[in-house]
Amino acid sequence: MATNKFNKTTLKKFKEVLLDERNRIVEDFDYQKSELNKTITDGSGELSSATYHMADVGTDMAEREKTSLFAHRQAKYLSDVDEALARVNDGTYGVCVICGELIEEGRLVAAPIAKHHVSCKETQNQRTHNQ
Repeated sequence: MATNKFNKTTLKKFKEVLLDERNRIVEDFDYQKSELNKTITDGSGELSSATYHMADVGTDMAEREKTSLFAHRQAKYLSDVDEALARVNDGTYGVCVICGELIEEGRLVAAPIAKHHVSCKETQNQRTHNQ
């Protein structure tokens, strides 16, 4: 499919970037899970289960929902990083899945999970938007 491939040194460099990103995401994800598991009582530092003001309960619920949404987003990004690592391992990392040519290294530095050239992605987005 690809007419070009990155050399092993370049692939190794991007693999390190992706592994660092993966470790950061897993740490964030673990923190978010621990935050979701906290209760209002845990957050207040009190051991009793005293009645809490409705506004406090509402604020806590809103924070939990925000944390949950962020955790879902991070889980998707983690999946994308894992897919990129698989492409590194099979030697296809950095190859645009639409046109088969190498993606610019600058784009991959900015977006290590990129699977498309910017122009190919824009064309794909236009087609999706026009449907």
